[in-house]
Amino acid sequence: MRVGVISGHTIGSFTDNAQEIDVETPYGSVTLWYSKKNSREVFFVNRHGKNADDPPHMINYRAIIHALKVGGVDSVLSIGTVGSLNPSIKAGDFVIPHDFIDFTKSRNYTFYDNKRVHVDMSNPLCSSLRRSIVMACRELSQKCHEKGIYLATEGPRLETPAEIKMFSGFADVVGMTLVPEAILAREKEMCYASLCLVCNMAAGLQSVLTAEEIAEVVAEKRPVLEKILIRAVEEINEDRNCTCRKALERAML
Repeated sequence: MRVGVISGHTIGSFTDNAQEIDVETPYGSVTLWYSKKNSREVFFVNRHGKNADDPPHMINYRAIIHALKVGGVDSVLSIGTVGSLNPSIKAGDFVIPHDFIDFTKSRNYTFYDNKRVHVDMSNPLCSSLRRSIVMACRELSQKCHEKGIYLATEGPRLETPAEIKMFSGFADVVGMTLVPEAILAREKEMCYASLCLVCNMAAGLQSVLTAEEIAEVVAEKRPVLEKILIRAVEEINEDRNCTCRKALERAML
């Protein structure tokens, strides 16, 4: 089985001593790192580019998802850093979203610009992959919030207190990268789930937000994050009964 791992931070377990592969796609080039984890083949990609300097609104999401699909990947585990809108979800917590609200504005959301394709997003994040992440957290005795609604915003600026107040009754965490990744993966009939690391409380819920705070939380949680990912990769069921891999069967008009 081939698994894709997308992250905004380099994860040594998937890049150290891995084979670096440059993939040309119709949407641009992508650098992948290929390694083996027991019976799994893993393709890792830093969504912000090889040098990790592409801001969220400029990420080449279509190229990343296309490159993973060409590589034979059918399961994608995505890692994201988020802020919390929910007082019960604190900095340092892990959240496994089950749904999202999209408030991005100017991204490429589809591979289908020349035909009518409407993928079903009734279950927008693969329930089977989400269970794999949950099981990994449980086996490692790592507390996680097993459900959550992800608010996707455009960036690169952080949100205002008024925006967070408006959304706090509808979403649990806020980030900038789950959309359009999840949508594009569904269009490629790949299972997709996300593991989110909460790095701060959103605007208005703490006095100030800094990039340094995000970096500090990521650095602190990186060891356990890597362990969760490695275990989640092993937990993926090849015979899962989700409908992600048949998403196009009834999506075209």
